Order: sequence, then structure tokens, then C-alpha cells
Amino acid sequence: MKQKSGRKWRKGHAEPFVLLPPNLQTLGALPFTALDFARLDAWLGEDGWPPERMDIAMLEGYLVALLVWPIEISPGAWLPPVWGVRGWKVAAKIASPEEYATFLALVIGFLQELEGRLVASPGRPTPVLGNDMPYVSGQYFAGAAWATGFITALQQNSAGLRSRSVRARSAVEAIAHYASLRSTESSAMPAVATALLAAVATLLTERSSRGPLGPIIVNDPAMGIRPTVGPEMARLAPRRRTDHVGEFSK
Repeated sequence: MKQKSGRKWRKGHAEPFVLLPPNLQTLGALPFTALDFARLDAWLGEDGWPPERMDIAMLEGYLVALLVWPIEISPGAWLPPVWGVRGWKVAAKIASPEEYATFLALVIGFLQELEGRLVASPGRPTPVLGNDMPYVSGQYFAGAAWATGFITALQQNSAGLRSRSVRARSAVEAIAHYASLRSTESSAMPAVATALLAAVATLLTERSSRGPLGPIIVNDPAMGIRPTVGPEMARLAPRRRTDHVGEFSK
């Protein structure tokens, strides 16, 4: 992953690193465990982010939308909204090369984990909608935050809605309905999660690619065919910590 252009020296002083968007097509598989989820959640819940940064529920909805409603958008365009800015600018919270690389590894690992859950047979709920574990970064009802993240991604290319089937448009409308329910009690989450997952399942059957992760694999389980494991791609550098041993419940 390209994370900087390297330091240039002028008058005996090193200029700052230039942090660049990653190339997802050159990354390897990034394991994403329950501990990684907790770490990303806690990080997003810390002070120091721009006001519009996403919490973990909004981030999950956002990433799921990029996967099931694929649009032509580069990492340099879809990543900044995660940390709450517009245009390619890295938030000061993660402006060092090490923090930037670690944060990207967590976000992209989460993206890969979500893809794996969406195409699993039988399907597996996503961490937030499946309530796999509590999270701390949320600011209001998780179902509303999740739906808001999903719609935020679709707004990158809302014109694409007109070309979709009636079923797909109805699924998006169902998700949009929940984005306004910010004051809903947490006890409503199981029913809301079921509805959101059903809408996602509808969209998954009609997607034309895996969004940021590239073309659909010929034996994509979402198409009703058993998956096979392909060769691992190039490794991410620098490497993330490998002492995370927790696993999500299967």
C-alpha cells in the first residue's frame, strides 16, 4: 500500500510525508477479529476527530453500501468521509505514517470481513447488525446510524437509483426509512437489524461488482455457487500487530 511519497530534503531539512490513498487491488487478505473491531470502535470514539467522523455503526453501513451498491469511486474519494472530511485530506488524528497505515488496515480489514459475511452460505449478520459485541463510539440509535452510513455512500452516485430494479429501489427506500429514527430505543434493534439485512440481501443479488474490492468472482456465493479460496495478494506494509487472537462468533 502506498502510504507516502517519501521524504524530500531541502536545505538540510526533511519535508513532511505525503500520505496517499491506498490501492486496494494490491493488498492481501487482512484478518479482522473481534479485537480489531473493538480497537477500531474505541479509536473512532476518541476525541480529536473532525466533527463529522463516522462511528462504527455508521461506518459498517457505509462500507456495506460500497459493497452491495458498487459505484465508480476511488479510495481517495470514499475514505475521507470515514474520518469526517471532504476531498483528499487525512485527519490530524491519523496524520503520522504509522497511525495512518494502522487505521487503513483496520478499515480495509473491516471491509473484507463484511464482504466475507455477506457472501457466506448460509449468510452471517454483520457485526453491528448481528450485535456480536457492544460498541462505544455510537452517538445515537445504532440502526439509524447504520442506515445513515449506507445512504451516505449511495449519495456518491444517487443517479444510479433510477437504473435499478423495483426491488432494489424498494430495498434502498426501506433502509432510508431507518436513517431518521435516531431516538429509537435500543430494544428495537433486533427488528430493525432484520429489516436492514433483508434489504441488503436483495441488493446483493443484483450487484455488478464488489465495489472497492473489485470485480465479482465467478464463483461468488452471492450468485449461488460455492466459493473457493484464491491466492493471497501482496502483503500490506507496514504490517499490523499480530497479537490479536480474538475471533468473531461464527
